[in-house]
Amino acid sequence: MIVQIRFSIILIILFSLMGSNIFIPTSSAQEEIQIPNWIKNVAGWWATNEISEKEFLDGIEYLINNNIIFLPFVPCGGVAATAASDPTLAAKLVPDWVKNSAGWWATDQISDADFINGLKYLINNGIFGIDNKNIKGKVPIEDVKFSSAWVVDNDNLVFVSSSFFEVYGTNGDCVTKRIPNSDLVTTNIWKSNMLGLNPNKIDQYNEVALWNDPQNAVVVYPYFTFAAYQPQGFYDYYRGDCDDCTTIKFAQPTSEYTSSGHGHQALTLLGYPSITDIEIDKNPSILQQFDKVIMLHNEYVTRAMFDAITSHPNVIYLYPNALYAEVEVNYIDETITLIRGHNYPESEITNGFDWQFDNTHPYEYDSVCLDMEFYKSEDGWLTTCYPDLLFLTNTDTLFNVLKTIKEL
Repeated sequence: MIVQIRFSIILIILFSLMGSNIFIPTSSAQEEIQIPNWIKNVAGWWATNEISEKEFLDGIEYLINNNIIFLPFVPCGGVAATAASDPTLAAKLVPDWVKNSAGWWATDQISDADFINGLKYLINNGIFGIDNKNIKGKVPIEDVKFSSAWVVDNDNLVFVSSSFFEVYGTNGDCVTKRIPNSDLVTTNIWKSNMLGLNPNKIDQYNEVALWNDPQNAVVVYPYFTFAAYQPQGFYDYYRGDCDDCTTIKFAQPTSEYTSSGHGHQALTLLGYPSITDIEIDKNPSILQQFDKVIMLHNEYVTRAMFDAITSHPNVIYLYPNALYAEVEVNYIDETITLIRGHNYPESEITNGFDWQFDNTHPYEYDSVCLDMEFYKSEDGWLTTCYPDLLFLTNTDTLFNVLKTIKEL
């Protein structure tokens, strides 16, 4: 029976590694992994029930903070955050079968590399819980500058990644997903992220920011689109979950993928002033004050907005799917009503303004943006992918995109 259990656990680890495309190093590479002896001792003590699960996790978090377990993007530990907020909850952060693997590693029956790679897969897929409060970035959060356009609660932020921007998340603010080809449901995806400037990268930022090259430019935050994606919003209507959700209430914005939160933070961090849908709707002539207008995922706009935007001589539509559906706004009731577009009120209606430059298909669903390009139309510059996740990376593509926005 012991042999069967051990064989099953090894298969689980191996299948996990293969499923995540992790390369298991050769023997020579394995020797380069430097793990303090006390960590292995801790694993052995936990395997024999001499210490608690928390003490074992403290050791794993040490490995993460010292890049022995390298996580370029720290997952959201929702279970750990919930357990920390309510000590009466008996949260299980580590599957029982990992304890056996820890024992084998402590007694040199499996290699350092195999054990570390297995842990990395389990952490990345939310199977293995970590306390995000204990994971630290190299730059103290006190030295990170966040966008003044957003309300930021430093006390509740936790480190996620150090890319071109420093990336943080709100502790425990996770959404669930199902692991492909598995019955496991995890909560390791951040609902939203906050971006900040790393003080050690000012020279890089200077090349793409407006601080030393002031321009008469503005970025438009898609407030109406943010509201449309909220619960009891338009998408509940589209899914058939709500018959009267074509009218929605105003909502307090948070940084979300569907409303280009990362892009807005990035540009405002780099010195771009910002206005909202509301300001344009109430005063369409406001855009005439600017030489360059940068639209984000402004999917839902009013007729007044549409006319003001499309008549401006220099607009960058940074996200596909802009100007897709017409809405009306009641500022007394603080409501937004869907009028036309997105297969409403007739299924054959796609773009609510019949805008000839609509580039929703095929570009909206490319969120990887490996080859993002800008192309010119009569109404301005458009792009070939949905770039919100790009702002979480540290790639040449991101730098070139920011440089292009500055130069257009």
